[in-house]
Amino acid sequence: MMRALLSACAAMALLLPVAGCATWRDQAEAKALAACQDKSDEEERQLCRETVIAAEKAKYDEESETWEESVRAAEDRELQRKVYGGPGQVDK
Repeated sequence: MMRALLSACAAMALLLPVAGCATWRDQAEAKALAACQDKSDEEERQLCRETVIAAEKAKYDEESETWEESVRAAEDRELQRKVYGGPGQVDK
């Protein structure tokens, strides 16, 4: 059951950005990219865009890794509960 719940949460996390929900972070990213458009030099604009995108990708990767670690920890706890039983659980 825990695995099904985690799978459902993972699916929701993947679908959330696709759903078009604009969070404050999305708005901040859009403003940063818009600020890049104000640059007069094309090379400067391109470098600015690449920098903003790279920074956001790094944040996303870090958050994804943290989330994956919490999922793995939850799965480990569930496996240990199945193998060793929970507190007060009696084998039949």
